[in-house]
Amino acid sequence: MKRIIYIITIGIWAILGMTSCNETDIDFNAIPVSEMAEYQISHYAPVTKDASNNIYKIELDGKLVSNNTNVLAYYNTSPGGGVGRFFVSNPGKVNLKLYQGTELNLVYDQDIILKKGKQNIIVHDYNTPPVILDRDFEGPYPLDPSEAVFDTDTIGYVRFINLMYETDNQPTTMKLQYQYQYTLHPLYTYADRDAGKIPEGMNVGDATGDTTKSPWLNLGEPVGFGESTGFHLVPVKKSTQVAQGAARIDYRIVVSAADGGIPGNTVIDDIDWQLRVNSGAYTDYWNLTVGRYATHYFAGYRTKATEVAVYNFYEH
Repeated sequence: MKRIIYIITIGIWAILGMTSCNETDIDFNAIPVSEMAEYQISHYAPVTKDASNNIYKIELDGKLVSNNTNVLAYYNTSPGGGVGRFFVSNPGKVNLKLYQGTELNLVYDQDIILKKGKQNIIVHDYNTPPVILDRDFEGPYPLDPSEAVFDTDTIGYVRFINLMYETDNQPTTMKLQYQYQYTLHPLYTYADRDAGKIPEGMNVGDATGDTTKSPWLNLGEPVGFGESTGFHLVPVKKSTQVAQGAARIDYRIVVSAADGGIPGNTVIDDIDWQLRVNSGAYTDYWNLTVGRYATHYFAGYRTKATEVAVYNFYEH
C-alpha cells in the first residue's frame, strides 16, 4: 500500500512539473547591442597622480554609469578589470558628467554625440568636448602562411594616441611619429633547426643569447593631438617557447622639422630628432603579449612635472 501511495505521489509531482514548464516563459532579459552605441571612457586630462583626481562617479543623461565601486582612475579607462568591456547607450546626443574625488565634485559636463558601434570617449580637458575615436580594430591576422612562419616569431597589434600637452590648456601642435624596436632572434626556432643553425647541445626554444635589435620602425604615420595611428602589426619574438608568450618592445618618438621638431627645444638634436621631454629624450618599453591589441595613450605635459608618458591599455 505504501508503495502505491509513493508511485501516485511521484506521478502528481511530475504532472505539476510539466504544467509549470508549459505555463512559464523563460525570459533572458537581454538587450541586443547591434544597433547600440558601445563606448569606453578614458580619463587622460594632465592631472597630478593623486587619488583625489580619480573619477568616483559617471553619469550619462542623468543615469548612473559607474560609482565608487568601479573608480575611473587618472590616466586610465573604464570599464576596467578586463578586456573587451563597454558601456552601452542609444546612439545620438547625450550628456556626460564626471564627478571627481570622494566628495563627488562635478568637474566635467559636456554634450557629446554617440554613434552605433564601438568608440573611445577620451576626456583630455575638463572644459572642452572629448576626443571620440572609432575602434579601428580589424587587422590582417594571421598573415598569409606562405609569406611568414609563425613559430616564436608571432605578432601583436599596437596603436598610439597623441594626447600630449605643452602647457596648461595648450595641447601640442606637433605631429608625433611613434617608433618601435624589437629583439630579432631571442630563441632558437624550428627554422633554425631545419637550417642546421642550432649549436650542439642546444634545442628549439633555448635562448640564443643574441640581443641584436631591429632598426627603429615607424608605427603608422605621424599624428597630431587627438589623433590615432590605428592598430598596426608588431612582431612579438617570444621570450618563452611553450606559452602564449610576450616580448619586450622598445619605443621612442621622433618629430621631423616639418612636424614641429626644433633641435635643442622640442627635440634633442637634428641627428635622431627624438622628442624632448623636460631635459631628456623620450624612450620607454612595454611587454607585448602574442595576439593582443594594445592602445598606447600618450598623455601629460612635455615640459612640466606631470611628465608625459605612455599608458598601456589592452583592448583585446
